[in-house]
Amino acid sequence: MKSFLLSIPADSARGVTMLVDEPSEIAQEIAREDSMLMTIYFCGFLLALLGCAAIHFYYKKRQRSYADVINNQNKELLRHKLQSDSYGYILNALITPCCLVSEKGRLGWSNDAFVAFYGDGVKEFDMKGGAQSADDVEHVLTTKVPVSFFVKVKNIKGKTVGFKRTIVPLPSEADGTKIFAVVENVEL
Repeated sequence: MKSFLLSIPADSARGVTMLVDEPSEIAQEIAREDSMLMTIYFCGFLLALLGCAAIHFYYKKRQRSYADVINNQNKELLRHKLQSDSYGYILNALITPCCLVSEKGRLGWSNDAFVAFYGDGVKEFDMKGGAQSADDVEHVLTTKVPVSFFVKVKNIKGKTVGFKRTIVPLPSEADGTKIFAVVENVEL
């Protein structure tokens, strides 16, 4: 079989312009624009990827810092709980009424003797209540040493009882609230 180009007579190719192997200027311009667009798309994709990586890094860094803060707070709360529990173990061994009270009078813990003396429904306790001297009351919150003073209070049975109350300041809680151990030196 003969090739098509060989079968065409030589004089019939006159006046026909043959396409050159090199692309025309328009084709070259289109190729350059395509190349430039691909480069721009690729750079945009890389920037978006870089932005996502930066956001992820920032998110993880903040997550770690929050975890550190939470762990520190949990450790501090656990330390105070253990400390409070140890005070409770010591005070629970006493046979006289004892409790742990915040400076605002919120009852945090009480032993069985306290419940037997004042009743089970006590939520707040006025540690300065029943004091015979105004100096004793002022001295309680400002001192860092145990303070003892004489008080007269009513017990759960409604009977007025006079006895010596000792208030021992304890280390403050994490939020700065002062805590006091109150020991009632009363015979049950």
